[in-house]
Amino acid sequence: MGVAGGSAVAGDEVPHISADSLTIAGAVELFFGDLRLAPRSKKTYRHGVAKFLRHLAQHEGIDPAAAPVTALRAEHVTAFAALLVPADVRSPEEVSRMRTAQNNISAVRKFCSYLASYDLNPNLAGDRLRNRIAAMMPRFTPPPPDVRLADLERIVAMVDRLPREEKPHLELRRLKVRAMIKFLFRSGVRVSELCALRRRDLDLTEGTANVYRAKGGKSRTVHFDAETAEALARYWSGRGDPVRSSGALPAFSGRDKLGAPGSAISPRTVEHIVGELAERAGVESAVTPHSFRHGLATELVRRRVRESTVQTILGHASPATTRIYVHKTAVEVAEEYQDAFGPYRPPGGAG
Repeated sequence: MGVAGGSAVAGDEVPHISADSLTIAGAVELFFGDLRLAPRSKKTYRHGVAKFLRHLAQHEGIDPAAAPVTALRAEHVTAFAALLVPADVRSPEEVSRMRTAQNNISAVRKFCSYLASYDLNPNLAGDRLRNRIAAMMPRFTPPPPDVRLADLERIVAMVDRLPREEKPHLELRRLKVRAMIKFLFRSGVRVSELCALRRRDLDLTEGTANVYRAKGGKSRTVHFDAETAEALARYWSGRGDPVRSSGALPAFSGRDKLGAPGSAISPRTVEHIVGELAERAGVESAVTPHSFRHGLATELVRRRVRESTVQTILGHASPATTRIYVHKTAVEVAEEYQDAFGPYRPPGGAG
């Protein structure tokens, strides 16, 4: 249970808790008790805050298990950030370091904002801390994710070609995998969002799905095409879902049993299936469920879909996140370059 039983509004007084008697480690547990995030995001935040606690112990001489939360200062956060942020961002290794630094600093800033909001440590006011960290950051625009649409399309095509299985449970799994991959490819949902979907959330008549309490606690509507709808209908029919009262059933089951949908599929199982399919399709690049989300964003941009529409479909909180994709894609650049200088042909024996 969090500082206010999970029902307090940020800024309210924390009942029955003295900031002077609360340790830093204790405040961390209160923070995560109140934090409402998807399990994967919560794990990322845990990692970042844990790294900050180690920094306090190793570089600031502060024992988080014993020191009061009031011992924390903005300088501790900026010193932590200074160790993480690379001096420049030019190489792939530095880009990776910068992304890790951003994730870790974001987690610590949210923790500090929580402490300030609940008057556990007013010295960690958000605006002051945000401005200090912003002044330290090098100018950095994240490169677009390395997504090869051809690899994703290769996986989808392979799933479409999978032969019908003789054993009912294997055939049901084939139908699920086909429906799931097509849905990932055309809806752009995150893996946690896919696993949380219920039958009632998907409308096969309209080709839409309602995603509730997605990243950042926001809900949105996503779309899918007619082929995906057909694959979903076949999967649910093959699963033996009842005509009525099927709304609460998971859209994608973890275990495929005829007439017994069971519990929802887990993110780890989805990741395993995608990895297995990529290997079977002979795809050498690293493909995860999230790759399909990046692939949809890139494809929408290539098809000249408006930036604001792409942002809405993907549920990006900031246009800056969407803008990563709004650029001349590598394929388009190559095509226009070769229009000017002629088609590229590798030298004999190359490739």
